[in-house]
Amino acid sequence: MSKERALELLLSLLNAESEPQMSKEPVLEVVAPILEDMGLEVHRHENQGNPALFANKGQPKVLLSGHLDTVVRGEGWTRGQGEVDGDIVYGRGALDMKGPCVSLLLAAERLSSEGVGLAIVLTTDEEVGMMGAKEVVANHPEIADIPLILVCEPTAFKPAVEEKGITQLRVRVRGRSAHASMPELGDNAVEGLLRRLQNLMASERFGTDGQAPMTASIDKINGGVLINVIPDSATAEIDIRFSADHTNQEVLGIVNDLLGTADGRAEVEVLHQLPPVRTGIGADLMASIEEYLGAKHYSVPYGTEMVRFAELNPNIFILGPGVVEVAHKLDEWIDINEVLKGAQVFYDIGKMVS
Repeated sequence: MSKERALELLLSLLNAESEPQMSKEPVLEVVAPILEDMGLEVHRHENQGNPALFANKGQPKVLLSGHLDTVVRGEGWTRGQGEVDGDIVYGRGALDMKGPCVSLLLAAERLSSEGVGLAIVLTTDEEVGMMGAKEVVANHPEIADIPLILVCEPTAFKPAVEEKGITQLRVRVRGRSAHASMPELGDNAVEGLLRRLQNLMASERFGTDGQAPMTASIDKINGGVLINVIPDSATAEIDIRFSADHTNQEVLGIVNDLLGTADGRAEVEVLHQLPPVRTGIGADLMASIEEYLGAKHYSVPYGTEMVRFAELNPNIFILGPGVVEVAHKLDEWIDINEVLKGAQVFYDIGKMVS
């Protein structure tokens, strides 16, 4: 697991297309031969145009999972894609998640060479739906029997054992149009929407910190057609995150109550939802992992593909190099030494359960 090998592999991944709406074939063409060279049997699956790879060898003792897709690079970067400055490697996906995927692949190479049974999952749509992971789970029920699943994400090598659920919804408020000079003849839907949203956000149920049990973010608002017309319709899209102490259905009920939809003038449409996940790893194994890492387990406020695998197997947690605060930002970067440390950590945990 040399630095040169890690850097070569990371640069090849960074230079392969993987943004949304782009073909994911280039990035799969990088990793598929590597998996085959390890002696793993590679299975390709696809859901709604999103390919994913499931590779296995022997009777897997550990499943290592990562995603190769990225968010859009965007404008305003001061560093080039794949630019290297000392031990720092820049590029969209350097941290989230191509660097950690290099850690995964290097660990898998070593485990495989030592005869450890393992499985690898690499997906290409974690950022936009996780349908690839869903397809893998649907086609490989044997995942249920694997003693440990490690979902690779940047956690600064602290084990995350719980992730929040997601409810994303659109609220629509209806009013009555009229000439703006005579507002008493209309019913302003934008004003009605704002009043309802203020009631929602003022509720003590929602915190303002990512570690709060429940948070709400109003991310999009639309309403009105002309400046001199009272709007008869307005919509807002809201992102709700919540801990494993709640269900999606409970959250939807809370939101409907706070928005006052019972009056029939507002309605809520669910756009996307995923349940929260809490690990089922036994206390003894988790204690061993914590002792090895020198870090206590914690919860993350965002969602990962952990939710897909947990449908079959609760013996799962999230771990990886780097800090998530760097993800999705301009000049995203990772330290190649962190990639190498990740490879060693994943290898050691794989040996722990083999």
